[in-house]
Amino acid sequence: MGSSARAISHQNLETASTFRSETITGSHLFKICGYSLTKGIGIGKSITSDAFTVGGYNWIIQVYPDGAAESRKDFISIRVGPRGNDTEVKALITFTILQQNGASSNFSATSPVWTFTDPKIRFWGSWEFAKRTEFEASKHLKDDSFTVKCTITVIKGTKVEVTHPYGVIVPPSNLNQNLANLFESGKGADVTFVVKGEILKAHRCVLAVRSAVFNAELFGCMKEKWADTITVEDIETSVFKSMLYFIYSDSLPDFEVTTDVDSEKQDMRLMSQHLLVAADRYQLERLRLMCEDLLCKNLSVSNVGTALILAEQHNCSQLKAECLRFMSSPEVFKAVAQTDEFHNLIRVCPILKDL
Repeated sequence: MGSSARAISHQNLETASTFRSETITGSHLFKICGYSLTKGIGIGKSITSDAFTVGGYNWIIQVYPDGAAESRKDFISIRVGPRGNDTEVKALITFTILQQNGASSNFSATSPVWTFTDPKIRFWGSWEFAKRTEFEASKHLKDDSFTVKCTITVIKGTKVEVTHPYGVIVPPSNLNQNLANLFESGKGADVTFVVKGEILKAHRCVLAVRSAVFNAELFGCMKEKWADTITVEDIETSVFKSMLYFIYSDSLPDFEVTTDVDSEKQDMRLMSQHLLVAADRYQLERLRLMCEDLLCKNLSVSNVGTALILAEQHNCSQLKAECLRFMSSPEVFKAVAQTDEFHNLIRVCPILKDL
């Protein structure tokens, strides 16, 4: 009697899991002007920042120019904590004094993971944050002012991710890049814009679904509905093209700069100003807010007047508040008052007369 052998299939399945902490990180810049006037306020006495929000909690920073205690009287002390909250908060804190170019300096301190629980000890502090004599001799104190950056990482919770044995990895969506490529290629475009003599091609359906103004122009009762070519006279070509790029990709083209070259910063500020106006005209709220944010982060004596006028004309409340805060320093306001834009600024924003 014959015999037969049966092959035995053996499958080695390997799984894996990953433990992750879910965190939210945010930063606040606390600028202290007139540092010399804060010295001598007393050991254990502090100056306090405005409240700011990170991870759903309100926080405040307190700086002690004369030290937080007698044993720290030769140091600048600093601390931070959640305000008006009774729940337990876990967070990682980093303090640093910024250099004049905005980079971190060697005056820095980082906490361990800190749990804020008891209302009596709701702060974490670096009591010997900076030796006063060393700090005052440094270049980070300029025009009697310096800026403390506080970065807070709130730990919201933890989770375990399991890698399944079949190991399928789903890539992130690249729809926005595909649409950006569609705009740049011009394939299938059915409307042409002539902007300052330059031709830009686009797709009616994409424009209409992203902008109520384009929807009315291209599919409503306006004359542009029947036109294959639309002339735009009052927007610069680079601005209109950047706006179209945003409509397709939901992101800004790469015109932001990270260097300290004044000419590059000025180009970025001008583009942000013009894009904000265009975004307001075509009801692109996300783009308008992105430009408002860029302008808030890049205010200077030379551009704060224009920025404030734009804020008034286009209902940018955050930008207006930041411009007024920027000019609240007497030294800055005096410099702004000497610019050519100041007379228009007073006319548009009479509140400045009271500063």
